[in-house]
Amino acid sequence: MGRHTHRYCWMALALGGILLASCAATGSPGRGGGRDSGGTGLDGSARDSSASRDSGRDSSTTPRDSAIAPRDSAPRIDAGCDLMTPVPTTIIGDPPDMLLIVDISGSMCTPLGFGIGGASKLSVMKAALTRVVTEKEARINFGMMLFPNSSGACAPGTVPVPIAPRNAAPINARLASLRDDLFGCVSANSGATPTPTSVDAARDYYGTIPVNPVGRYALLATDGLPNCGPASDGGGTAETLDETVAAIAALHTAGVTTYVVGFGSGFGSDPSALNRMATAGGTPRPFSAASAAALSAALDTIAAEVIPPSCTVELGGPTRDPLLFQVRFDGGALIPRDTSHARGWDYDVTTNTVTFYGSECTTVQSGSVTDVQIDFGCPGPLI
Repeated sequence: MGRHTHRYCWMALALGGILLASCAATGSPGRGGGRDSGGTGLDGSARDSSASRDSGRDSSTTPRDSAIAPRDSAPRIDAGCDLMTPVPTTIIGDPPDMLLIVDISGSMCTPLGFGIGGASKLSVMKAALTRVVTEKEARINFGMMLFPNSSGACAPGTVPVPIAPRNAAPINARLASLRDDLFGCVSANSGATPTPTSVDAARDYYGTIPVNPVGRYALLATDGLPNCGPASDGGGTAETLDETVAAIAALHTAGVTTYVVGFGSGFGSDPSALNRMATAGGTPRPFSAASAAALSAALDTIAAEVIPPSCTVELGGPTRDPLLFQVRFDGGALIPRDTSHARGWDYDVTTNTVTFYGSECTTVQSGSVTDVQIDFGCPGPLI
């Protein structure tokens, strides 16, 4: 065999080796086509057949989708509960009307009690009324009469702030405008105490507004016996207690119940006066307040008596998803939501209110609940 023949043989053998190596690397084609199912890596090391394109990541890393619950799965009760937010609540209902009949006679400028230089009775009265009107304006439609009128010492009271819903702002503004320091108060309020004619004026006022079927009330706050009767021998005017009792009785006959608050010590000359006035107004007792604390307590008691029972709570802030409410009374057990309104509670997004039903409503109306607690952020039980 010549040299050319040997050369052709070696070329054929080399070409065959290349073809065989190529076939071994490619493998036979199949339906799974072309991907390496193991074999050898580029560095010659064995490649794990379970490795994926993420093989360069830390093997201890959890796959991203392994901890994600299905989209339609129910949220866990304890998920994120450490981030729950308390929601401000105010019990509301259809409010009654109440006209505050406030004595601003000259005697209200004197200090409360027997001290000299202390806060005037008018100052203490203003603070107490401002607080209760601000706190209760959602539950009571307040209005205010001041007496005597500035036109004369015995001029009957007028109504500078008519009865209206959520009326704290104008009432508080009018109260703030009253001078309550000793000298300023005396110069602005030197009048007497025309209680009977002022109560008559209150009756006339109530006759000009629609009857509120929830209730109509007056709160008479005064620091002394009524006067402005006939002139007395020693100067001044005679007391008009009988006329006041008759005027309060007439107001009651017209459908307005009157609560009487005696403030200070100005009723010492006739301890029965307050009782007579309260009885005429349709209430079982008067309220005597000789201190700021006693006055505030009296106003709170009266407000609690006139506010009708309600099972509805107004929520502060924006509307929210009720599925993430947890509702309790005074830190007790969770109360379930019941959209059938047989018991438990339900949410009205249009008014941003929660209303209780069944036994829970009865519990709220009983007055035994001091704190309706609503927290937002985690699901509560459903019925």
